Amino acid sequence: MHVSKPPENPYIKQIFEEFSDVSKEMGVSVGIKHKKINVSNPRVAWEHEQFSRFRVTALTLSEMSTPPEFLESTGGLHDTRESTDVESVIRTVRLVSESLARHIYGLRGRNIDVFAENSSLAINPRYVRSWLDLLSRTPRVAPFLQKNDPFIAALKKELSEHTSDVHVQSDALEGMFTFYDTTKATLNVYQVASVTFDLLFLLVLGSYLIVLFCFLVISTRVWTIS
Repeated sequence: MHVSKPPENPYIKQIFEEFSDVSKEMGVSVGIKHKKINVSNPRVAWEHEQFSRFRVTALTLSEMSTPPEFLESTGGLHDTRESTDVESVIRTVRLVSESLARHIYGLRGRNIDVFAENSSLAINPRYVRSWLDLLSRTPRVAPFLQKNDPFIAALKKELSEHTSDVHVQSDALEGMFTFYDTTKATLNVYQVASVTFDLLFLLVLGSYLIVLFCFLVISTRVWTIS
């Protein structure tokens, strides 16, 4: 768990304790790492730092202990749906959902599993797999997501079924790159003459002018002598 506020912060401490309790019950470990924000650097190391700049309590969960370098661990051609560990994703979903549910409803210290197995609120593996299939087919970076993208509409519809008030808000994240949401445009391609043609044309034109100049000079001298 990566945070920008000190671990002694009451909110950060409470959230970390919730995650620690649930992780112990699931047989996994969760640690906390504190890293201050470098305000002079436009690039953020972790996603939560964008919100921490505005004094919003946020954190990032990652299996990496240190932030990746620029364009490191960003996926590639082999980052496909088949390479995804579904069981690991399901376990992570349960860890996050159970921890947040206990934190929101103040259930810490009580012997209550909100998303217990074989219950009506248990994590549905088919549901997780269906979203993984959709995510693997959908580009999720800013240049390829339009404001009315079907993927965003699907997220809004899904949230609307479980909550009472859902709004889509577009925020411009400051950084070293500028992204545009227009993904469809008209490309005009023109076939022009090569450089060799230009050189030959220049040579022919120059030769013509030289011959014309010589002809005019000779003609003028002959006319003068006559």
